[in-house]
Amino acid sequence: MAAQRKKRLSRTEKNNALLAQAAAVKVPSVADVVVVGGGASGLTAVISAAEALQDAGHPGTVIVFERALECGRTILATGGGRCNFANEDVRPENYRHPAFVRSVAGGKYLKEVLSFFRTCGLAWITEDEGRMYPVTREASSVRDVFLARAKKAGVISACAREIVDIQTTSQGFEVAWKETFGEGTRHTLTAHTVILAGGGASTSAVTHNLGLAMVSERPGLCALTCLPKIPAQLDGKRAHARAHLMRDGKLQATEQGEVLFRSFGISGIMVFNLSRMAHSGDTISLDLLYEVDRSALQAAVEAKTTDGILDSALAEFVAPEKSIPAKISAAQHLVLTVTGVEQSVPPQITIGGLAIENFDQNLEAHAYPGLFACGEALDIDAPCGGFNLAWAWKSGMVAGTSAARHLVYSTS
Repeated sequence: MAAQRKKRLSRTEKNNALLAQAAAVKVPSVADVVVVGGGASGLTAVISAAEALQDAGHPGTVIVFERALECGRTILATGGGRCNFANEDVRPENYRHPAFVRSVAGGKYLKEVLSFFRTCGLAWITEDEGRMYPVTREASSVRDVFLARAKKAGVISACAREIVDIQTTSQGFEVAWKETFGEGTRHTLTAHTVILAGGGASTSAVTHNLGLAMVSERPGLCALTCLPKIPAQLDGKRAHARAHLMRDGKLQATEQGEVLFRSFGISGIMVFNLSRMAHSGDTISLDLLYEVDRSALQAAVEAKTTDGILDSALAEFVAPEKSIPAKISAAQHLVLTVTGVEQSVPPQITIGGLAIENFDQNLEAHAYPGLFACGEALDIDAPCGGFNLAWAWKSGMVAGTSAARHLVYSTS
């Protein structure tokens, strides 16, 4: 019976199979819609564009370029592999540039995102703090239903191919791309519309000839390095705290929750959220006793021990060989100076990107009709909790349907 079981492929065998599959895809010389980036927003955009064209009786060639071996790989890493795809509290105020988000997302932001997922056949559950996950608790469920829907819509997935340049032409855009396999041959195609859906340096690299305003990019939702150095005995230690991010004596942000002490500094969801605003030289003041009331603090003083209110290793770090009142005071005002971003912990998002001033509420570039952007390509970000993915889905929907509408109107 065991011999009849399907052999599980090794990672190398799987990658070789994906590479062969990618190489077999024929990329056309002309496309109606080209989506740059096959992540969360890119997949949503390409599906939305293809379906909108079909609904308008104008089926066209819709293609998504992804430099990885398969689309949706970034989805697999979200939510600790469970994909926290949205939040019950999704609203424009959660985001950088809330007025712009409101103009794009409209009044049915979450409802329309959930409708899209329902049409994909995905069921979900809601956990603490309104965080929404697929009922399977597997990020692969989200990726798989998206890939199936894209295939059904007739989308061409050009994986292992990277966009290297975009130029405007009388017919729309000349898109230059190269294969990331073989000899890396460079090709071009004509696209009537283009949707930018990639985050990080990829967007600025392919749009540099267009002169679109960019906001400097940096890692976001990430761990922070800091001073004084965290001692080895605290590495991996967790504590609940209230944190104040300060710059030049002015409060920048406040968060509370769990902080994870590491040898390089601090991590955890609370720290990730602070990292959106934190810069080198800022200070973070931690109150490790914010949950302890005054009577319990007085009882600790009278008992001449902090063992009942504070981890002993933390107590030694904040105020070695000090009196109990001094330890309590130090634990309420533990000040760390931010020195940078920890490189060993991958950031969850990229902050910055294309400036929102470049685009209208349909996510179309003012200066380049037929050019759209969505997701991390834009200077929009939010705290942890499913908000960034919700923006990826919704902005992808808007960009995709807007691109289809532009195409239909321009050819009718």
